[in-house]
Amino acid sequence: MSKCQRCASERICSIYAKSSDLNSGDIAGVEFDGYVPHDVGIGGGDSVEIDWCLQCGHIQGEWPIETPAQYVKEPEEAFDFDDFFKKEE
Repeated sequence: MSKCQRCASERICSIYAKSSDLNSGDIAGVEFDGYVPHDVGIGGGDSVEIDWCLQCGHIQGEWPIETPAQYVKEPEEAFDFDDFFKKEE
């Protein structure tokens, strides 16, 4: 039996959920629909796999995880009020 990475409790709940391509979510403000991303630590493809501690609530795994590149938003360009109100010569 595995133990919690945080509190060493043996009260670990393992969940495996098969959902095919019926998933939706939000990663760093970027929404996705379809398959579970493979590089976020919760399974991937057709299924979600999570082990969490019923004692302290910690989700087991290696953390932190880098935000996958396809979910990194480009910074929005700031609106230039000076340019907007500039008088044409």
